[in-house]
Amino acid sequence: MPGITEEWKLHSSDINLNYNIRIFEFGHKMKTWRAGRKVHSLPFQVGESEFSLAIYPNGDCKENRGNISVFLRNTNDWDVRVACELGIGTMRFKIFSEIGSNSSHGWPQYCDHDDVRDLDDMRDHGSLTVTADIKLIWEEVTPMMKSTKSEVSDLKRKIDALEGTMTSKLVSLENLLAKKLKPSNPSPCP
Repeated sequence: MPGITEEWKLHSSDINLNYNIRIFEFGHKMKTWRAGRKVHSLPFQVGESEFSLAIYPNGDCKENRGNISVFLRNTNDWDVRVACELGIGTMRFKIFSEIGSNSSHGWPQYCDHDDVRDLDDMRDHGSLTVTADIKLIWEEVTPMMKSTKSEVSDLKRKIDALEGTMTSKLVSLENLLAKKLKPSNPSPCP
């Protein structure tokens, strides 16, 4: 049995990502979930920054009940600027916004429930797919930010150094064992 979502992504470059999240039994969630209860995507990376999507089937708060709320969350300790187009069915909305560290930006009233009831996926399967085309315009450089690529390079160097050390210790140990196990010249019998 599948989980609550099915997700897929496509990187067209280091700074461009198409992310899709299909939420199963979305019609049921719209009817039964309280306002403020959300479905969130798995974290995904654009550039060096990590994001996630938050979708509220019955609004992010009581005032938005009866609507679907959708937000892009910046899960980093630094600010970013993004261009993002979110889509549900044929509805598309764009933002070009700076998102502060550990903050979200989006649409508290992306659409109302009536707007999605007749979508093919909702009619046929009760599921809803949200798409996000995200372009990272810039990301703040902070002391907390360390490039993943440089971290990987550092780890590779450390592994190579450890491998060299282990190889040399193994050769020393083999030589020592060879000396110890070498048959000694027995004394001739008298």
